[in-house]
Amino acid sequence: MRFWCSNDGRNWTWNWQPYWGAWVIVAALAFAFWKGGTFDKAQPRNRKIAVVLGLFLLLAGTDWPLASLGAGYMVTAQMIRQIIIVMIACPLLLWGAPPSLGRWLVATERRKTIYRVITSPKVTLPVALGLLMAVTAPVVVEDLVTSQLGSFAMDVIWMTAGLLIWLPVQAPRPLRARLQGPPLVVYLIIVSVVPLPIAFFMTWSPFPIFEVYENSPRVFDWLSAEHDQELGAAIFQVAGGLVIWAQIAVRFITMSKEGKDQPKFRGKLIPSASHGGPS
Repeated sequence: MRFWCSNDGRNWTWNWQPYWGAWVIVAALAFAFWKGGTFDKAQPRNRKIAVVLGLFLLLAGTDWPLASLGAGYMVTAQMIRQIIIVMIACPLLLWGAPPSLGRWLVATERRKTIYRVITSPKVTLPVALGLLMAVTAPVVVEDLVTSQLGSFAMDVIWMTAGLLIWLPVQAPRPLRARLQGPPLVVYLIIVSVVPLPIAFFMTWSPFPIFEVYENSPRVFDWLSAEHDQELGAAIFQVAGGLVIWAQIAVRFITMSKEGKDQPKFRGKLIPSASHGGPS
């Protein structure tokens, strides 16, 4: 067994090759959630399901076969991995996190200060999106995916960026999200738009921009390096955008329900008396 996925130049095989690093990380997170009270009887069932699903998706994105395909063979698989880890697993884990995590994050003045910084959109947006764009640049990808530690660093950057992106809008209980209402929606729209230049460049480039994938053995004979890159860009744009817009739709529905639940005036309007008195 290997620690992490990487591009080793070998021909693809469908023989199961688990990465023990991925299993250790997911097991450690599962233990932390259990220890924090996520699976207590008092916790809502949907929160427990969110954590289980988030952990499963995190493992799916970092273990064989998707991680192997993404690190060594297919741009498409790499884009799918990024969507799963950054856009789906991270918000699910934050939403299902136990209240003990939220209380721990603000237990001291220093932690409160740190939490205010990492939930500020002015900080999280440029930092997180900058990290994601950096590890998608060909010159960076070429160096990272060719070693286990480099590929591990890329996945850690994805996880970090995912948490930074979602913390301002998906705070762990009992904390209140930094952004609410329309500002939250605007924030998510920006998140969905900023990474698009990379996808457009991948789509319209006349040649494969990732040499490491161009020279890798083909997994499917019908999928050339050029078509793989175009398919990866399309999935990154469409699937990634759909995930964000699904979140936006959920927020709109939530805001609509909250508006309906607000108490409404049921009395009768009475005009105020004239200050000048009777004429």
